[in-house]
Amino acid sequence: MLTKEQLLAAAEPAIETVPVAGLGDIRVKVMDGFARDELQKTLQDQGTSDSVYFSALIVATLVDDAGRPMFTAGDVDTLRAKSAEFVRKIGLACAKVNALGDAQTKEAEKNSDAIQNDSSGTA
Repeated sequence: MLTKEQLLAAAEPAIETVPVAGLGDIRVKVMDGFARDELQKTLQDQGTSDSVYFSALIVATLVDDAGRPMFTAGDVDTLRAKSAEFVRKIGLACAKVNALGDAQTKEAEKNSDAIQNDSSGTA
């Protein structure tokens, strides 16, 4: 039987280094409960447009080499003011690591050159 300490250790949010085409590597943390709550609050307050969704997701999950958040909630609008394609590329990587919004992520991928698929649409 697992102990409390073992369960808590196993539940620590992972951090993945993810290559983003044309940009380089980023470090994405799997959201903890606090980050997910902040993401949901931002989406409730500002809506779920692509610019809000991806910017808030970047704020919630992008970390530096020490595992500290790179952005704060106050940076959502700063990110929204940047290149939409840049924010989308980073946001898609963050969404994949966090297994979020599968339908929204797939739709965004179809409309973006951010993530290329080697397979063809034909048989």
